[in-house]
Amino acid sequence: MTIEPGRDYVLFDGDCGICSRSAELGKRMDEAGRFVIEPYQMFSETELQRFGLSYENCGDALQVITRQGRVHAGAFAVNYFLWQRWPGRLLVLLVYALPFLLLCEVVGYRLVANNRHRLSQWFGLNACLIKR
Repeated sequence: MTIEPGRDYVLFDGDCGICSRSAELGKRMDEAGRFVIEPYQMFSETELQRFGLSYENCGDALQVITRQGRVHAGAFAVNYFLWQRWPGRLLVLLVYALPFLLLCEVVGYRLVANNRHRLSQWFGLNACLIKR
């Protein structure tokens, strides 16, 4: 697959149950079809390197590549996605207006990301299907 200019991409870990479930929710939320939401494993590492990304980066956190070619990772990627929809925009404004909430979001994202395979298994979601 190729990352086309002029489109927003959300790249998630297709080997993670929580990530895959969140991607399904994101696709339902993106009624306008603004985002291409795909597992990062669908792209070659060479393709990702065009944007300064590697499989390691993508395996560590959600990545958004904007229409302009900018990259946002983790909680900031989530915020970019939410910013594109009206109700989400209010939430993002609130989070950035109150730095304590942003700190909680960043720490919370990191806690979930670091434990996502374990959490996926606890919730009975498919996880760790790809041998590491």
